[in-house]
Amino acid sequence: MLLFAWAFEITPEGVKKTRDVELDESITGSTGRKNDFIIIAALVVALGYFIWESREPVGPVSQPVAETPNVAVTESVPPPIANSRSIAVLPFDDMSPDGDQEWFADGLAEEILNALARTPDLLVFARKSSFIYKGSNEDVPTIAAALGVQHILEGSVRRSANRLRVTAQLIRASDGFHLWSQSYDRTPDDMIEIQENVAIEIAKALQTAMDPEALAEMVSVGTRSIPAYEAYLQGIAYGIDSETTGDIYEYTGARDAYERAIELDPEFAQAHWQLAFFWSELMNPSSFAFGILETPMDEMRTMFVDSIQNAIRYENVPASRAKYRSLQAEFNGRPGQALRFTTEYLSHRPNDHESQVNMMNLQGQLGLVDELKASILDFVERSPHNSFVNDAALLRSLNTGDDELTREIAYNALRNIPDGIFVKYQAHRALLWVGDIDGASRLVPALRNSDYDESIRDSIEIRQACADNRLEHAAALIADVQSTSEQDLWMQWFVLHMSDRQDEAVELLRPLDNTGDFTALYAFASYAYFDPRPYPNFMAHRLSEGGISSVPIEIPYRCKFPEPDT
Repeated sequence: MLLFAWAFEITPEGVKKTRDVELDESITGSTGRKNDFIIIAALVVALGYFIWESREPVGPVSQPVAETPNVAVTESVPPPIANSRSIAVLPFDDMSPDGDQEWFADGLAEEILNALARTPDLLVFARKSSFIYKGSNEDVPTIAAALGVQHILEGSVRRSANRLRVTAQLIRASDGFHLWSQSYDRTPDDMIEIQENVAIEIAKALQTAMDPEALAEMVSVGTRSIPAYEAYLQGIAYGIDSETTGDIYEYTGARDAYERAIELDPEFAQAHWQLAFFWSELMNPSSFAFGILETPMDEMRTMFVDSIQNAIRYENVPASRAKYRSLQAEFNGRPGQALRFTTEYLSHRPNDHESQVNMMNLQGQLGLVDELKASILDFVERSPHNSFVNDAALLRSLNTGDDELTREIAYNALRNIPDGIFVKYQAHRALLWVGDIDGASRLVPALRNSDYDESIRDSIEIRQACADNRLEHAAALIADVQSTSEQDLWMQWFVLHMSDRQDEAVELLRPLDNTGDFTALYAFASYAYFDPRPYPNFMAHRLSEGGISSVPIEIPYRCKFPEPDT
């Protein structure tokens, strides 16, 4: 499951319910931030550390038509050919008589996708991109072309109290040929077998290089308990629904479902992992879920630690244990160790988009520019149509100091993902960074009219105004942000840098260095203009983690306000 910190934003109006969900008494409607910056830093956990500059909006984003910058750098390059072993899994349709099994259809499709994604030589498109076609009338060739894949898996479920019918078909996009199709008419007790069988048959049909033993490991759901697996699928479905609609309360339903799965099978490692991820999100101030429960922070920390330890203890697949240990290391403020675990995991699961993004972020945090550049080139080549990977590559390319690389990634991403509003946001900053002010300005109308949170739209306007040297307008925007976002450490830090007040920006983060809790500083450290040198305690820790003493790259388009009269 992709990182919620990328997909959600705490809006000034709060998060609105989109449908009724049972809540326990611990839920609060408040999503306000803590008042003390040092306390915030102490609460931050590392997974999904995407501070406000890389957040995405709540719910669906409108896509107004706007002129895309001329693709001057890459217009002579032919569109990349989709990997012959590439596939997107579309949401399964719920054909049940009462229409009440959508959660099961979503969860089943997600788990099939996750199983296929573990195949090293099979490129599986992330759910975040393929699930936007839920309920769509687009035909398979159109969807496949938009996603840049050669194959589409689609299916349906029909479930009653005693019968379960699952239909799945693998379609070759080039000619619509059905490479494989199967209908399973069983009882609900066979759902695990069905899910595993579909994944194995797809892998065989696409002629992957995995032997039977490796395939069996790939598809293992981690439990043989049907009730536990059903509860787990409910949790997955809650997460999908929450990420899609922005309904924060759906995510608390995921927690309850994973807890039920663990009660039914205490050794269900993946349920423990999902629960650990849930608690990490609730402790992450950059996440949409921060502050939604009244559970004391110490108690959440304890529950996270217990969950991640149980996930590691009960996981039988070494590669998965490495992924779990990466989150554990980040939580403990050990990005170097987390990077080693992520590298180990990707050696077995090279096409895991979430871990690819995590690797780029960790390399940015540690200042490992050469390694970061290699990762960017590798991951973008693997997934040229994947918004999640391209978003991260665009942001982290600024750390490399290679303007031509940044420019090429930006224009390729805009061409390959023309409707990607998240790509437009990252490309806007990237084009300003490399001095293409006119190209960036052509993206502003679409971004201004999107469903991005007001603070994100303000940051876009501030960047463009500074780049255009419209200093009076920029100053007004900055003053408004400073007065309305007093508790947002990320925004305050940004506007100080945009105002060319780097000394004040340094002092703003000074308390984080003095506390000895460096998790928050590592989040800032992944940005090209963060200067680690004024923070001696953090520097020592960074070097001990295998990082380097990097020199910041100043924001080239920041505002140059005249000195005030004395």
